[in-house]
Amino acid sequence: MPCFRSTEHAPHGAPIVAAHNFALPGDTIHYAPDRPIDVRHIDLHLRVDMDAHRLTGSCALTMSVLFEEIREVTIQAAEMEIERVAFSSKRRPQPLPLEFDHDGQNLRVVLDRALRYGQEFTLTIAYQTAPRIGMNFVGSTAGDPQMARQAHTQGQPEYAHYWFPCVDFPNERATMTIAARVPQHNFAISNGRLEQVEEHPETGERTFHYTESAPFAAYLATLAVGEFSEIRDAFGDTPVLYYVRPGQEEHARRMMGDTPAMLEYYSNHFGIRYPYEKYAQVCLEEFTGAMENVSATSHTWLLLPDAREFIDWEGKATVAHELVHQWFGDLLTCRDWSHAWLNESFATYFEETWKQADPTQGELEFRLGMRNNLRLYVNEDKTYRRPIVHNVYATDGQELFDRHLYEKGSCVLHMLRGLVGEAAFWRAIQYYARTNRGREVITADLERAFEESTGHSLGRFFQQWVHRGGHPDLEVSYSWDSDHHLAKMTVKQKQKIDNLTPLFVFPVEVAFTMETKGKRETKSFTIQVERESETFVFPLDHRPALVRFDPYGWILKTITFDRPEAMLRWQLANDGDPLGRLEAAEGLAKHATPTSVAALISAMEGDEFYAMRGAAAHSLAKIGTDAALDALRARLVAEDHPKARRMVAGALGEFHIPESGRQAELAASALTALLDRGDPSYHVESVAALSLGKTRAPGAFATLVKLLDRPSWHEIVFGGVAAGLGELGTAEAAHTLAPWAIDVHRPMLQRSFAINGLAVLIRTGRLDPQGPVHQEIRESLEVALRDHWVRSRTFAAQALRALDDARALPAIDAAIDRELESRTKRILRLAAHAIRSEKTGETDIRKLRRDLDELKEDQRKLRDRVAITEATTGQASNGQNGNSKSHVTAGRAGTDEG
Repeated sequence: MPCFRSTEHAPHGAPIVAAHNFALPGDTIHYAPDRPIDVRHIDLHLRVDMDAHRLTGSCALTMSVLFEEIREVTIQAAEMEIERVAFSSKRRPQPLPLEFDHDGQNLRVVLDRALRYGQEFTLTIAYQTAPRIGMNFVGSTAGDPQMARQAHTQGQPEYAHYWFPCVDFPNERATMTIAARVPQHNFAISNGRLEQVEEHPETGERTFHYTESAPFAAYLATLAVGEFSEIRDAFGDTPVLYYVRPGQEEHARRMMGDTPAMLEYYSNHFGIRYPYEKYAQVCLEEFTGAMENVSATSHTWLLLPDAREFIDWEGKATVAHELVHQWFGDLLTCRDWSHAWLNESFATYFEETWKQADPTQGELEFRLGMRNNLRLYVNEDKTYRRPIVHNVYATDGQELFDRHLYEKGSCVLHMLRGLVGEAAFWRAIQYYARTNRGREVITADLERAFEESTGHSLGRFFQQWVHRGGHPDLEVSYSWDSDHHLAKMTVKQKQKIDNLTPLFVFPVEVAFTMETKGKRETKSFTIQVERESETFVFPLDHRPALVRFDPYGWILKTITFDRPEAMLRWQLANDGDPLGRLEAAEGLAKHATPTSVAALISAMEGDEFYAMRGAAAHSLAKIGTDAALDALRARLVAEDHPKARRMVAGALGEFHIPESGRQAELAASALTALLDRGDPSYHVESVAALSLGKTRAPGAFATLVKLLDRPSWHEIVFGGVAAGLGELGTAEAAHTLAPWAIDVHRPMLQRSFAINGLAVLIRTGRLDPQGPVHQEIRESLEVALRDHWVRSRTFAAQALRALDDARALPAIDAAIDRELESRTKRILRLAAHAIRSEKTGETDIRKLRRDLDELKEDQRKLRDRVAITEATTGQASNGQNGNSKSHVTAGRAGTDEG
């Protein structure tokens, strides 16, 4: 019986599952496939030919029958040359050749007799393959002559069957032994324990024998081959190993040195000691991202920081993320990709809780991380909306690995923690892990574990936050009734309620801080939000100086909460919570009065929290007065924290020509001075280059072109320069970037950044769609669709979608046909669909952007006039919003349905 996934097609034109703008034509409903057989063990013998980029070997799959009866077995084996298939069992140990049929993707093996439930047998498949995906062979090229020669695998979501025959779906698990024969001077890394290394001096090769005794899904199998330095560490008696190319040992210690401490933290908090024989991490050339292979994680070489990069980037969050997967993803694996949040949201959230526990980072970095996760999800939700658990996609579920799956899911776990409480949350996580250890899981397993271990009924929670889409879009208002000493708060849910997005029900904290006679007191209340519009009243002894809604940030939401200007200034100066001060700084961006500008300048210069100083800088840039600009220019020199300095550099990019005129030239002058003198941080230089391009000031192009050859770790500065050139939106910038994007003698990182620069240029709206520059860009992007590196092809697909040119459709269609990486294929499909359906709106967006530039200039002039008037008449806002009366003494004041 076949072992491939089940799919179901919806009626033509009918929605398949509630989602907005996610599914593409041809996408189908997917379910976990039937399991006619249970694969118990895989014994893989491979010879890796590093010169020919070829594998030769045999794969023996020992399995037992789960159906009542089977007469054939189907195994996934893509683009392989199948030489023979043999059957054996305990009763028939002598291999028996079998007939088979191979269609290029699936291998169908006809058994010589019917087998019934429980019978165990082995199929041994001899094969050869030169995999185009699943295993990647890398080495030096014209553009990257220093690239090390390596071979490495990437199985997620369903690419394992491109390098060995298997049942390639997450609901099938097996133990594994692998014997990898590689060139003599190479090392091989795989799952499990290294049993022995067998030398073959006659051929100049050696064989590495690994055994993994814990069953796991095929996509978590790994093999990495190359010349590596090994750094040994330990977690108790468990070996902890780091592998990098020779010369990068110190970089490895910077990035991965906290792994033993992380292993202890997660073992304690998950209630299961690290479950595998070893934990290895290997950094690989030309690898994209990171992958949690059982006991042997693969990292991109781009994560390794040099000493200067370590100022801004440690790579430790990714180390933590992949380590979490050894429990949630590997020990417990989602049954099918629709439930992949049980892998990815867990890793995303618990990498943040590591920050919370790490004494070098702590609570503030944790909360900043959660704010950023919320922002990333909300930005994606503006493009499309889907439930977290969703089973409509093209082929292998790769397109589900998005901000909904990672960041939104992490916010849902955070809410769950806030709902049930700290002790109960970790008790439930441990109960879930122990109960489902070694199993495939679905969301219902998590819900049941939390209910059984905490006593909370969570059906509504999971239904609205996981099985439906969107989030509460709140509009909150506050007023004070001085006659009755009541604070009044109205909460409205503004999201469009439909079959995808519900009216949400959730508890939330509201906090009031009073200051009387030099003493401060904070009173907190928990309210239950459950209607479209409702008003709550709170009895207080004094008018609050500060009002906060969800002060800790437990709730997944967007919110508009306009408070009096004076209250925001008080909060900015006095809130003991740094993220409360950050919230106030963001709120004051709407207030261009001299008093508020002065308050923001004071915060930017004196607040102890670097992110708060950066937030004040961005608010000053939005206000855009001369005083704000002068303070930003001075702070760019005075700021000593690299992350805050980066934010100041980014803020200066908000002054553009033509709408900001002389201000943009002054901002550009400050940015140019920084770039001329250099900065200890690569990222500050990169952002400064991007911001310089945004100013579009005279001389920006010449400054940026000179920086194209400035060396930096993994071309970080080049990336900012290329994006800055794109922001100029000029023909000369296009003439610089377009040939660079396709020059194979340039490093592939530079090519990919140049392609991204072209995408930025397109989105400025300054490109004549009928002009020769447009054609030059289109032709370069069409060539870039054939770049050997997947990131360059992905960037090219995104840029062509923005270009919105039907003449690119033949090149896009051809790229769709040959592309194997399914995430990139989806982006190509999105581009083709958008261009054909004329739904990109890119042309309209470019026109709107030009109109907005003109409106911003008018607004700036108006702000300046208002500021001058207020300064000369003393009529700055005092922040009072009037009194409101109510005869309700406490609790919900009533509802305004609307």
